[in-house]
Amino acid sequence: MIITRAELDDVDIIMSWRRERVAWLAARGEEQWSIPLPRSAVAATVSAGQTWLIWNDQEPIATVTLTAYVDVDSLWKPDRDPEALWYPEDDPSDALYVAKMMIPLQHAGGDLGGEMLDWAGGRAYEAGLTWLRLDAWTTNVQLHRYYQRQGFRHVRTIESRVSGACFERPAQPYTGDRLKTELR
Repeated sequence: MIITRAELDDVDIIMSWRRERVAWLAARGEEQWSIPLPRSAVAATVSAGQTWLIWNDQEPIATVTLTAYVDVDSLWKPDRDPEALWYPEDDPSDALYVAKMMIPLQHAGGDLGGEMLDWAGGRAYEAGLTWLRLDAWTTNVQLHRYYQRQGFRHVRTIESRVSGACFERPAQPYTGDRLKTELR
């Protein structure tokens, strides 16, 4: 499998995966992602080069978005914002952040999600960052347990945020062989 940066032509497939997963989560009694994600938000992360697609032969089978905070001074004020996920003492600029990781149901299983997280941790490591971080839907305890099985440590939960469960694990070299990065 290869992993490439997503292109604007890929936004519709990513949005269809999102709709599929929202329905799947709702059928399981989870409200995760019940707040609609605007197509423009996905297009913006794709345009910024932050969204990646995993391909098996010529078929896209998963996506993940990776972001880093560069302008920390404008995002985290010295006085702690109660809505902030990451505080100044967390050193937010020393991490790569995983978001919107999706695998369509037909490709679920086989630990592709774990492999994607390992790959993302390798990207963080190569960038000289200490942490791979993410926030998870506050009420999705099963997802929290999944991330903990993947080596993430629960840092805090901001109860007032729908996606306020904060997790991190140390960045480390990607040693897997399933995902090969390819730039288009």
